Amino acid sequence: MAAMAGCLAKFLVALVSACAATAQDALLVPERIAEFVEIYCFDCHEGDTAKGKLDLTVAPADRVGQLARWSRMRERVHTFEMPPVEDSDVPVEVTVAERQEFAAWVDEMLAREVPKLAVDPGQVTVRRLSRGQWRNTVRDLLGVTVDTSGFPADDLGYGFDSIGDALTFSTLHLEKYLAASSEVARAVFHGEDPANPERRMFEAVAMRLVNNRGASMTGGVANLYTNATIEQAVEVPRDGIYQLRISAAGRQAGDEAAKMLLELDGKRREVFAVANTSSKDFVVEAQLKGGRHKVALSFTNDYYDPKNADPKRRDRNLRIDALEVIGPIDARPVPPEQRWLRASLKGRTDAAQLRSMIKTMLPKLWRRPATAKERDRLQRAGSQRLQAGESKVSVQRFVLAAALTSPHFLFRLEDSAKSVAAEPLSGPEYVARLSYFLWASAPDDDLRAFGRSRSFGNALVVTEKVQRMLEDARSERLASDFAAQWFSLRALADTTPDPDRFAGFDDELRHAFRRESELLFLAILREERDVRELLDCNFTHVNERLATFYGLPHDGEPEQFVRTELIGDALVRGGLLGHASMHAITSNPTRTSPVKRGKWLLDTLLGQAPPPPAPGSDAFENEAAIDDSATLRQQMAKHREAPKCAVCHVRMDVLGLAMERFDAIGRFRKQDGAGVIDASGELPDGRKLDGLVSLKKVLAQDPAFVRTLTHKLFVYAIGRDLRPVDRLRIDLEVRRLLTQGKVTLRDLILVVVRDPAFSQRARNP
Repeated sequence: MAAMAGCLAKFLVALVSACAATAQDALLVPERIAEFVEIYCFDCHEGDTAKGKLDLTVAPADRVGQLARWSRMRERVHTFEMPPVEDSDVPVEVTVAERQEFAAWVDEMLAREVPKLAVDPGQVTVRRLSRGQWRNTVRDLLGVTVDTSGFPADDLGYGFDSIGDALTFSTLHLEKYLAASSEVARAVFHGEDPANPERRMFEAVAMRLVNNRGASMTGGVANLYTNATIEQAVEVPRDGIYQLRISAAGRQAGDEAAKMLLELDGKRREVFAVANTSSKDFVVEAQLKGGRHKVALSFTNDYYDPKNADPKRRDRNLRIDALEVIGPIDARPVPPEQRWLRASLKGRTDAAQLRSMIKTMLPKLWRRPATAKERDRLQRAGSQRLQAGESKVSVQRFVLAAALTSPHFLFRLEDSAKSVAAEPLSGPEYVARLSYFLWASAPDDDLRAFGRSRSFGNALVVTEKVQRMLEDARSERLASDFAAQWFSLRALADTTPDPDRFAGFDDELRHAFRRESELLFLAILREERDVRELLDCNFTHVNERLATFYGLPHDGEPEQFVRTELIGDALVRGGLLGHASMHAITSNPTRTSPVKRGKWLLDTLLGQAPPPPAPGSDAFENEAAIDDSATLRQQMAKHREAPKCAVCHVRMDVLGLAMERFDAIGRFRKQDGAGVIDASGELPDGRKLDGLVSLKKVLAQDPAFVRTLTHKLFVYAIGRDLRPVDRLRIDLEVRRLLTQGKVTLRDLILVVVRDPAFSQRARNP
């Protein structure tokens, strides 16, 4: 055995040091590690029949591949995936101590060897702005909010909509961008002039007659002989002050003039005494919301006395000629986001305004300085339109819409390295990566100045900028965008529990489920809490509906989400795994699914996605499903009895069953039908579980959670999947952080932005 181990040790040295520059770089593998691989790995991973196509007798071609192989082996051994538990091909049972020793040696070796690797930042495919990023960018730069729900849905790559390879561009995209850009341009350059407001005339004869007891809609006017009402729907373009001008005449009878009641949206607004026999204008100003309103005009004091001595005083009537809506008459407020654009236009002639606007606008919208050629091209197009007689406002709209539909706005464009394998990003490229990572939007003025300074290689300055960005309100998008995608919260929209079994589940609950989980992520971020509190903490956020659903108190307005401290049995709701959102998206329409829940935990939270089911396993599961005499736990035990299924289900099922006390929409329960739920289990490493409380503690202690969170942040930020060299560097930094104790989201974000792949670019092949 010693001679064999010695040979094997030499072989393992080759695996790690084949690319070493000198003999001094060679890595000596301890004999105990060599023996571990020989005993537990070679029977399955040797030669042409090697399982998983992993042949340990063939060395990877490069140093990165060699270290990555060791890292993968370490994870498989640590998680008990390899060597498989109760695998007949393994001659002896591997002990927990042996697994720990193997993992510790690999960790120590990687910590020594990974820093020696050459930097290769990889390549990122040109990225189109996702619909969320497009909406945020327009809102942050121009103060205009556009509903992008009608845009084509963004395809996902590695779970996110920020991946260049997945963000396709179609003719439908172009159509939507053109329409939306024109809408934005009209909102910014609205053409309103308070001194000459828009006037909309409605003839009374064309208005709708209500409760006609004696009226004539002829002769171009509305003659109201009895108490009657005419009404008109009016559309106003924006919130503002409007003038309602009614042209009317009356015939007085008795002691009163004719009275005309003006109502707005069903509410009494003004009563006019109409004593004049010829047309006169009656005016009222009103603050109206943009949109549709109903204006009603009523004759309210009909009078008729045929015996009056004065024939002209016998019959009181009201005549309405027209309604005119004027406005808005107030100056349109300029959103703070547009002040930079307005400043570029102030005090200049039309031609000079156009030039100044283009010079100021393009660097903000295109996230880089515009060339003189680019500015001149747009200037000529605008000038030609001015010379052809188009209005200044029309040309301004054209120029803005052209900038918004340019590829330089719609796509995040980055150059390739010119002559070396890797080189730093330009300042504008770097700050664009930073802003779309943390804000899902364009850089602000401070970040653009930071990019021009080219000080982003200074770690202290980068830390300061990241801290400012995380304190900014825009960082909430990390919760609504990154976290919502990582947690699969968007799947709630497609969750359809059986209405007969789960009556009361509706869109209101869907929203509350999602918001609770987003607010947890935001609290961990803003309060600089340990990221493992995402899994286990003593608080949550609920509105009145969700509080009632959970049986928790709620002190606030019904729709207000308030922070609730958890004590006693309610502690089960602390952390992501206690949220109804997680239970709903991992269940079937009619019942829970421990397999789905276990798989979600492994894949989403631990980065240990189980392989696809073995051939023939579908038939096995269908057979199990029809065994009505067996409990769910008994049926699932069959997974672990079958050798082809046990390698995955020995962990997955135990994790899923630990959450079985929550039904398919997240309600806590102790029974499933007539049976008492058994949420106990034992993991392959001997750790025991008994429900969610113990599960949360086990997962929070697993370094795989922090490592996976960092991987997800990296993929979301960079816009591509991790390559082996990325994973090696990131994992090394995470292990360093874990030795320090508390780990915050800020810590992990800094790991990502300080990584060479974030600040450098590779040369295109």
